[in-house]
Amino acid sequence: MPELFKFIRKIYEKRLENEVRSGNVPEHIMVVTDQHDFVENTSSFYRLIKWCKKFKIKELTICMHIYEKENINQLISELCSSLKGHSLKIITKERTIESGNGNLKLNFILGYGGKAEITDAVKEIAKFVVNGKMSPDEIGENEIEKHLRMKSTPDLIIRAGEEIPDFLIWQSIYSELYFLDIKWCALRYIDFLRCLRGYQKRERRFGK
Repeated sequence: MPELFKFIRKIYEKRLENEVRSGNVPEHIMVVTDQHDFVENTSSFYRLIKWCKKFKIKELTICMHIYEKENINQLISELCSSLKGHSLKIITKERTIESGNGNLKLNFILGYGGKAEITDAVKEIAKFVVNGKMSPDEIGENEIEKHLRMKSTPDLIIRAGEEIPDFLIWQSIYSELYFLDIKWCALRYIDFLRCLRGYQKRERRFGK
């Protein structure tokens, strides 16, 4: 019976894969997790990279809640070492690290929330105003976006759980949210396909 179940699931998975391939896939996917879940289940992350490449997704952003800030430098070192050859961008409160080149752009946002990012952008703009290099009337959406640490906008945000992520608040205003009732480590290929299919079935209005 278990073998029959696996066979049926494999047929369903293949049909779902073909269905997803016939539609538009998101160019930029954002996944929200936490430090412990990520570190303890890095194999899940490498599987996700493989799946994104399979569907020619251009950008993958991992937003991570950080609970042990003293270990953040070790995490950065491990990411840079294990992801050599990839286009890599790591953003923390203190700094931004960029390296490599590749077809899939990998972004890591480590404990740097969206409110903090917008606040820092406003502070940078305020310096220009104080120094007389800009007037308040010149400040608009484009000017704020120029000072954000992350420029690209996610098409699809995947969150394992029910918590609304405090990451990329400005950039994700028109993103599609997909909540999973499983943990990051339990994410299967079939779950990934369902996320993509769910994205395809929604009509994006971009605030209109």
